[in-house]
Amino acid sequence: MQFPTQESAMLATVTQEIIDLLRTEVVDADLTADSVLQDAGLDSLRFMSVVFKIEARYDVELQEEDAEDLQTVGDLAALVVDRIQEQS
Repeated sequence: MQFPTQESAMLATVTQEIIDLLRTEVVDADLTADSVLQDAGLDSLRFMSVVFKIEARYDVELQEEDAEDLQTVGDLAALVVDRIQEQS
C-alpha cells in the first residue's frame, strides 16, 4: 500500500515520463498533464507506439477499452499508475 504523498509523487513521475515519450513522437508538442491526447498531434500509429513504449517501460498491459476513457495526458498517467499498483 502506498501513502498519498508517494502516490502523487509516482503520478508526477509517470506523467513526466509519458510527456517525454510523447515528445519522441511529436517533437514540437507543448504538453502538460492537462493536454488533450487527441490534440497532441498523434495519429493512431504514433499513439500505439507510445502505448507500446509505456507498456514496456512499466511492465503493464493497457487494454484498447482503456483508451475510450482517456482524455488527457494525466488520465493516461493515472491509468498507468493504477496498473502498476494492481501488480504490487
